[in-house]
Amino acid sequence: MLTFIGLGLYDERSITVEGREALAAADRAFAEFYTSRLVGTTVKELEAYHDTEIELRDRAGVERDPAPILDAAEEEDVAFLTAGDTMISTTHVDLRLRAHERGIETRVIHGVSAQSAAAGLTGLQNYRFGKATTLPFPSAHGGGDVPDSVIETIEANRERDLHTLVYLDIKVDDPTADAAGLGEDERFMTGDHAAELLAANWADELAVL
Repeated sequence: MLTFIGLGLYDERSITVEGREALAAADRAFAEFYTSRLVGTTVKELEAYHDTEIELRDRAGVERDPAPILDAAEEEDVAFLTAGDTMISTTHVDLRLRAHERGIETRVIHGVSAQSAAAGLTGLQNYRFGKATTLPFPSAHGGGDVPDSVIETIEANRERDLHTLVYLDIKVDDPTADAAGLGEDERFMTGDHAAELLAANWADELAVL
């Protein structure tokens, strides 16, 4: 069995009761924090709180070399952990499909994600959000400050009178970031940085961080 468990938004306590019970019952636990991370805790604190050892996998270890996870799930009950929800933005559909191809049973235990929290925190209607997009660091795409794809997504939503959820880039698991010795603000895009980039195109529009 391979169980995908969303850890929620903040710390070791943000997991659902169902997720915590599934994690406690698992024989092994893998996790990735390259797509997002829990800002209110560490892996050691997660392990201590849930009394379990967590094996970290980088991007390549999940997307290019998932065999250790799948091999384990063929023999044992395995939990795969991510921040937020494992199937919302931090999507791992490919890993689930690979498991099905090998005859491994899977299930998903959802966690609170930024997508749902954004509507609740701002008071904006979830129905009024259009397509989401991610704002990368300029160095990540080699183009201008804001990629055309981001501009096109926001403008298409504006034409339909819809809100746009813009995720901010992170550089975890980026060898260039490691080599450059970047600080946390340079690894995790801040709201100020995002506002400066977006204001070049929408100087007079209201945005909520």
